[in-house]
Amino acid sequence: MFKNIYSDIFYSIADGVYFIDIGRKVTHWNRGMTEFSGQTEEAAIGRHFEDALKYEDESGAPLSSYEYPIALCLQASKKVIKNLFLIGKNHERHYIEEQASPVFRGDKLIGAVSIIRDNSRVFAAVEAHLKSHRSDRLIPICAWCKKIKISEDSWKQIEKYLTEEGFGVFTHGMCPDCADKIFEKKVYLESYQNICKAISSSLSLDEVLSLIVTNAAKVMNVKASMLRLLNKETNQLEMAAFHGLSEQYVNKGPVEYDRSIADALEGKAVSIYDITSDADSKYRSEAEEEGIRSILSIPVKFKKEVIGVLRMYTAEPVKYKDEDLKFMTAITEQAAIAIVNARTFETTVSRAREYLKVFEEITKAVSSTLKLNEVLNLIVKKLPEVMNLKAATIRLLDDTGENLELVAANGLSEKYLGRGPVDTEENVMEALQTRPVAIYDVATDQRVHYQKEAMEEGIKSMLTLPIIARDKVIGVLRLLTGVPHQFSDEDIAFSASLAEVCGTAIENARMYEQLSR
Repeated sequence: MFKNIYSDIFYSIADGVYFIDIGRKVTHWNRGMTEFSGQTEEAAIGRHFEDALKYEDESGAPLSSYEYPIALCLQASKKVIKNLFLIGKNHERHYIEEQASPVFRGDKLIGAVSIIRDNSRVFAAVEAHLKSHRSDRLIPICAWCKKIKISEDSWKQIEKYLTEEGFGVFTHGMCPDCADKIFEKKVYLESYQNICKAISSSLSLDEVLSLIVTNAAKVMNVKASMLRLLNKETNQLEMAAFHGLSEQYVNKGPVEYDRSIADALEGKAVSIYDITSDADSKYRSEAEEEGIRSILSIPVKFKKEVIGVLRMYTAEPVKYKDEDLKFMTAITEQAAIAIVNARTFETTVSRAREYLKVFEEITKAVSSTLKLNEVLNLIVKKLPEVMNLKAATIRLLDDTGENLELVAANGLSEKYLGRGPVDTEENVMEALQTRPVAIYDVATDQRVHYQKEAMEEGIKSMLTLPIIARDKVIGVLRLLTGVPHQFSDEDIAFSASLAEVCGTAIENARMYEQLSR
């Protein structure tokens, strides 16, 4: 059938080529087929094709003989192309493409010829081409959610994009590194919750400070910790609380601004300072005696303001991970909030006690007499005394209810008191409408008519309050300061309450005098 030249060509083709006759027996088998299947030409020729070849599908299941490409070709008398796995001599799997074609002599089918090509070579070439092509592309990817930009208005999940690009179907798992980090984060979260709960359980400033240093040392497993808070007036760090340190070391002397403290005060997240590497450190010998090797300094920031420094002391060098440092930064942020809250609470309580003391003293004074003039003079004398003011005045409405008359004053010169009427001043008119009026800078506020006189008198700030008795405004009480004072809502509310007490005392004295006539 074949002449010598055609026979040589057939057997020398690198791809596998074989021929079966109409009885499905192998009649020709080239060297390529031997390399793929492990069957020699002598062993294959004369046998049925299903005995010479073994195929598997992608799942590894054996292929039935009627599914072989060459069997389908003979059955349908047309070309058949399939990709599948050909099993070699040592059970190795070759991913191949087989193309079987019917062979006719005239109109008569006499057999089929099949060509087998190694797909791995083709795929390697395609992959190299795609890799080269893809490496030259710029792929826009979201730095946050990792979606791929498909078009101007379209973004696609990276897994879906890569699947459609032919990289396979993605499943999700967790690598060991991430599993370790998740475990660490769980530990951090639990510790964070415990510390937050501990330092938020008290509104006593001393207790909050003690809880911060105790829990910080415990959670970070360090030798000791110390909290220093910044004194704004002196711009110095002052010791606020410590844990795990001796009194001797704590009281060793004034704090030197070493490199780590300077970093912390500048707001840098964390600074690690090895005291043994600093021969010039002022307290190096004290630190060595205390058993301190390195110091970790973390700024304590409320919002963006550094209010102090938390220091951790270790007995051995410690290499902190980024997660450790981020965790400590989060802890100091919560500590700052707890400190500010405790300070605010103690200030509020202290102020409330002060207000209560003043209120009791004023009430007691103005209730000690029923003589109107004595009541009025007691009010203007006692209020500046207990509230640390420069002066106070009382003006009452006359019988017409339209004009204010000065009935009592303390702390002011006769010249200032005789400057003229104040009825038309805007702040006075507002007070007569039961609205307290606070003026921070008397010299510049246009609601004050006698600015020049006020400046000469040394008046800086002013609070004008309605005096109310039986739900009716009977006059105005003025509180004057010799230094600029920003009256808070709390100050105004408290002073308004005092004005009401004064109103009641004035009305009681008036009634008493009327009954005594």
